[in-house]
Amino acid sequence: MTNKEHEKRMEEEVNITGYAHDGAGVGRINGQVIFVPGTLAGEKVYVEIKGERKGILRGSVKEVLSAAKERQTPICGIYARCGGCQLQHVSYPAQLKIKENIVRQALERIGGFKDISVQPVLGMENPWGYRNKGHFQVGYDRRENRVKLGFFEEGSHSLAQESCRHLFSPRVTSLLEFLEELLTAFQVKVAETKARTLDSGLRHILIRESKANGEILVVFVYSGKYCEKTKDISREISRKYPEVVGVCQSENKRKSGLVLGNKVEIIWGQDWLEDKIGSFTFRISPASFFQINSIQTAVLYEHVLRYSALSGAEEVVDAYCGMGTISLFLAQKAKKVTGLEIVPEAINDARKNAERNGIGNVEFRQGKAEKILPEMVAQGKRPEVVIVDPPRKGCDRELLEAIIKAKPQRVVYVSCNPSTLARDVRILADCGYLVREIQPVDMFPQTHHVECVIMMTNSGTKGK
Repeated sequence: MTNKEHEKRMEEEVNITGYAHDGAGVGRINGQVIFVPGTLAGEKVYVEIKGERKGILRGSVKEVLSAAKERQTPICGIYARCGGCQLQHVSYPAQLKIKENIVRQALERIGGFKDISVQPVLGMENPWGYRNKGHFQVGYDRRENRVKLGFFEEGSHSLAQESCRHLFSPRVTSLLEFLEELLTAFQVKVAETKARTLDSGLRHILIRESKANGEILVVFVYSGKYCEKTKDISREISRKYPEVVGVCQSENKRKSGLVLGNKVEIIWGQDWLEDKIGSFTFRISPASFFQINSIQTAVLYEHVLRYSALSGAEEVVDAYCGMGTISLFLAQKAKKVTGLEIVPEAINDARKNAERNGIGNVEFRQGKAEKILPEMVAQGKRPEVVIVDPPRKGCDRELLEAIIKAKPQRVVYVSCNPSTLARDVRILADCGYLVREIQPVDMFPQTHHVECVIMMTNSGTKGK
């Protein structure tokens, strides 16, 4: 459809036949593909065409003409505007099926794997209130003359008038409401983003919660000068919420997606809390990477451990090890685990966590995994098992080449992005690794995101 045709006809009836990688429904208009968020396969919908990118139309639902049986009413009042969740309009069992299909389609379309076997997605008994961390935008409602905490509406820097808090515990939700009242009463200045500048004031509030013991950590993030009333505010928080173990502050003047600045200062209490995964206890600071869903993380790691098939004689390399969570799980059954991580602070956390849990058969090395692993191989150290848990961009090509050169018996790949997973697994498969099992885990209910763990074994035959 040309731009002139768009101008003449911006609304169409569309039959939804499948799903895109982001959970949006997929249909066709005059043979051209259109993505329509908030729709389900099998539905007929009336759509407003919003635009086109790379030959694919994007639309929004004007009316559902024929609803699928899996459709449900979202419980969040700002669901249609927020964009933080993409699947609240879908029953939970159907959400799991959609995610299974997203994984399968990525492996087939990007990885070129035919007739790939994907296990059913492992879901949660209660798919709400699971998040142990949230960073909330701070705004000021001039109509009500009060501070508001929440999230920006999709595609904007406008704070939603209602705040979506259904993914957090009632304890955190209550704290957020109290903070709105408290910051309003203390007349805390809120930062305002202008065309090219960022005002001085409060920008974000980061909240971490331990699902193991209920501890909460609060971090105020300012642009410029800190509020002079932070000690009084902290005193009021600790008085009302004894589960808050620390209140901190950080300065961040950058107009980027990073929430925290380079330094975090304690206002009251401590700058860390403890949480657990399985039987292991972890000390978590404001900047630490820790999986958002503690309950499902234990499920994920048990599969990593099972796929590693350790007998006690194996040496394991855990690339992108972060603060050592997977490394400690593997150390239960491995001869030795070596964790590789480029971030110095994460390596320090990993070493402390090993000591805290009494794990002695682990070693953590700071630096690029794609540099350290070849050095290990050159020294004659060839791990039997390699674990990779990269960020969304996937593994660096150098690391994949290092794994291929090291020739471990098994590779276990943990991924939060099916697209880059499929790309990387294809590279390993072309060099002799066979995909044995794929297990998706629902770490982020109500969203399109899905975590996967894949077991691969070395066939010894390149390209097999």
